[in-house]
Amino acid sequence: MKRNIQHELLTVQLFETSQWPYPIHDHNHFELILTRKGSGRHIVNGNRYTYQAGDVFFLGPLDNHYFEVDNLTCFCCLSFTELYMGKLTNPGTDSWSQIRQRGQRASRHLAESILTNAREQQNLNALIEIILAEQNNMRQLASNQIVDTLMKTILGLVDRQLAEQQGISASSVAAASLMHRISMYICHHITMPDHLRMERIAEVFNYSQSHLCALFRQQAGESISQYIIRYKLQLVETRLRRSSMSISQIADEFGFTDICHLNKLFKRYYQTTPTEYRRSLLVQNRAGSSYLQAISDPW
Repeated sequence: MKRNIQHELLTVQLFETSQWPYPIHDHNHFELILTRKGSGRHIVNGNRYTYQAGDVFFLGPLDNHYFEVDNLTCFCCLSFTELYMGKLTNPGTDSWSQIRQRGQRASRHLAESILTNAREQQNLNALIEIILAEQNNMRQLASNQIVDTLMKTILGLVDRQLAEQQGISASSVAAASLMHRISMYICHHITMPDHLRMERIAEVFNYSQSHLCALFRQQAGESISQYIIRYKLQLVETRLRRSSMSISQIADEFGFTDICHLNKLFKRYYQTTPTEYRRSLLVQNRAGSSYLQAISDPW
């Protein structure tokens, strides 16, 4: 099967055909295909769907597809990469989670149109028409403020439709996105104790402390404070393995009250103290070195 490789961050093309010009293929990008007129069949991952004017199809990189055209069809194809989506978002945000998930797997239920409402089909066509006009006026699409704004709207529309197709409520999508943003915030501020206080996190995300804690626990199965402690201890374990920092330095780096505080928490999760853990690593390393020396110099 052929793989369609796109090097540009964003492309758009409009063409009429009585025969689909491409063999069955998958992509290295996402593809939004609008049928402005015509009819035939769309075959995606082995699923067949009879298409007509107005239908809208969304394909992830792992989806393979082609069209069988019965009547002259006008296709509008909007293609964009994961990198382009990243350029439209701020660091630490989790916009368009359903689209990103589509990028990680092929769908068994993707042969049907993601839009069936005529008004929404018209709105989507109008947005893409402006992008086509920018291209026809010889303006670049990537790093184009007008196009970027339009694409954010288009991606939001597509992401919502994908969620509705899967029966995912808007509140569930929002809650999952919030948890991801909180996780990224914690990651970026893990060595800044003042930024990890519950009142500060609630202020940053504009929630009450009780509501934020309840949403996070519902999604993660643990409290925010438990998540922070577990994440800190994972980083402590990495420092013990890969650095020569003292236990006191490690405790200071991650805002533990003192070595005793770190010892107590580390032992709760790892059943040993940081000092004992590092000592066991040294013993293992020496044993491994002795073994390698023995097999390399048996005589």
